[in-house]
Amino acid sequence: MSDDSKYPEWFLWFLEHGVRILILVAIGALALVYARSRTNTQERLDAIEETVQYEPPRSYTAPNLDEYAAKDVSAASLPVHHTVYVPIYSHIYYDGGRPYLLEAILSVRNTDMKNPLYVKTVHYYDTSGNLSKKYIDQLIRLEPLQTIEFLVERHDITGGSGANFIVEWRASDATVESPFIEAIMVGRSGTNAISFASPGRTLAGNADPP
Repeated sequence: MSDDSKYPEWFLWFLEHGVRILILVAIGALALVYARSRTNTQERLDAIEETVQYEPPRSYTAPNLDEYAAKDVSAASLPVHHTVYVPIYSHIYYDGGRPYLLEAILSVRNTDMKNPLYVKTVHYYDTSGNLSKKYIDQLIRLEPLQTIEFLVERHDITGGSGANFIVEWRASDATVESPFIEAIMVGRSGTNAISFASPGRTLAGNADPP
């Protein structure tokens, strides 16, 4: 039988509790390393955020046509001109004919990477074919890859389910890329939502819209 009285008390205490102490020291060291790594990581993230300028999506504002004005260019001087028909739905029907109101945005995009595009007309017609609103009645210029947008708000039900936009665009020569023109419809009611795209269709001939 061993005689524990031969050893100092501190030695005996360490033999009894030493393993626990070592485990606690190891856990503390790991926690310290983890905390420092978190701090360094956060500092790096903060430094990255400072260099990145985040811009939240802007609310829609009607385009200022003066900023798009085609200076020193007349529509008559642009030999290439086409008319595009874009279906618009200010509402659709569901549940046996109940109207589901929609908001629509018309997007006119210059897809040419080198040449400007000119838009002469953006007219909005209702289901009966009557002119409801003239969004553009002057020649404007879209720079390469530039886009202009026009909003039909949800509460504007003048167009109806068979409304449409007539867009007339012009260019200096036939090598200019045709624009991409489409409408996006969005609707929400309670927890339900719907969205769909409506592409434009080039009409035969080059006649100006009525």
